Amino acid sequence: MTPSRFLLALIFSIAPLWQSVAQDQKAPNLREAKAAFDQADRALNQAWAEAKKALTETEFNLFKEDQKAWVAHRDYLARNPLYTGEEGTDEISLDTPAYLSAAAEFTEMRTPWLRGLVRESTDETLTGEWTDSYGGKIEVVESEGQLHFLIGCIRGPTSHLGGMAGIAEWNTPIGWFRDKGSDSSRTDVTNLSFNLDGKKLTLIGANTSYYHGARAYFDGDYVRVNRLSDKRKAQVLKAAKSGDIPEQ
Repeated sequence: MTPSRFLLALIFSIAPLWQSVAQDQKAPNLREAKAAFDQADRALNQAWAEAKKALTETEFNLFKEDQKAWVAHRDYLARNPLYTGEEGTDEISLDTPAYLSAAAEFTEMRTPWLRGLVRESTDETLTGEWTDSYGGKIEVVESEGQLHFLIGCIRGPTSHLGGMAGIAEWNTPIGWFRDKGSDSSRTDVTNLSFNLDGKKLTLIGANTSYYHGARAYFDGDYVRVNRLSDKRKAQVLKAAKSGDIPEQ
């Protein structure tokens, strides 16, 4: 797929997988925005309490540092006028509808990630929907020593898009994807590694810029948050084999 066709496919197929960014939504008033944020924050605090019970003291202390980094990332974007569509260049105040609405959206992404981190699982394969809670999502169908995957992400204050579909070789706990694409002028090779560590599936990419905007990296610690329906499994398998992002 050429870069122009690839980016066009992303616009129409990846973006619907996540909630719209704040500037694409009807602006709520302060009361509505605060209510949405409070609801999302309560759910996150409940998941946090569950994690504290489930993790060892050492694990929880490490997780607290991870949570601090996520809060800083959330507030960086939620206070950024480029992300929210507010006028001006100054950081947005914490008591405005724009900040509260954006922060609520990010919090709603974080809660399933946190619950997935401590949830007991009987799944024997990696098949499912995974998220890194930073705007990245990967759908996986594991079959016969391979990971058929479909990745999409929306990252950064200007909502850069990224997406890739393919098949990685899988030898628990490590997987590897190598691709030069269909562009004969390319001289680099794209690599993507998968490393399973407990409940986290860590992705690290090299030369992946062909498949995403400047900020839309695929790297991250992904946690399984949902199962895939049979219909969605079939869509992921088809996308992985063709390398094309399916339209929704």
